[in-house]
Amino acid sequence: MSAEKAEKTQPEKRDSEGVGTGKGEGKDADAPLSGRGITLTEKAAQEVQRIIQEQNYPPDTALRVGAKGGGCSGFSYVLDFDHNPKTEFDLEYQSHGVRVLIDKKSEFFMGGTVIDFDDSNLLNRGFVFKNPKAQGSCGCGVSFQV
Repeated sequence: MSAEKAEKTQPEKRDSEGVGTGKGEGKDADAPLSGRGITLTEKAAQEVQRIIQEQNYPPDTALRVGAKGGGCSGFSYVLDFDHNPKTEFDLEYQSHGVRVLIDKKSEFFMGGTVIDFDDSNLLNRGFVFKNPKAQGSCGCGVSFQV
């Protein structure tokens, strides 16, 4: 028998919509179901936490993610900070210790999106959206089409 024990994980708890509640156990407890929710990479989460601290926002401040009509490809990504609890129109996720809110309409267009932070070059430094539902995007990466 192997000296290493297999990691035991319990299934993640899901709410009535099948969305991860972040209350499960194991390494993927905060991960949304495939095709649902928003996930931050560790680097993106660190940048969000850095900004929250730098701006002296309360520790329970959430990253609000969304999509709005406009931009050169049809929809534009929206990122902001939210100091309020989620509403009945929101879904809430935890990703690397960051509280993430997205309204249900935006989640329809952005479900499964991974947000990364790229600081590899000074001109294009910023958040990068990897949206599996996007059929195309503009050159700047801020707008997309589905």
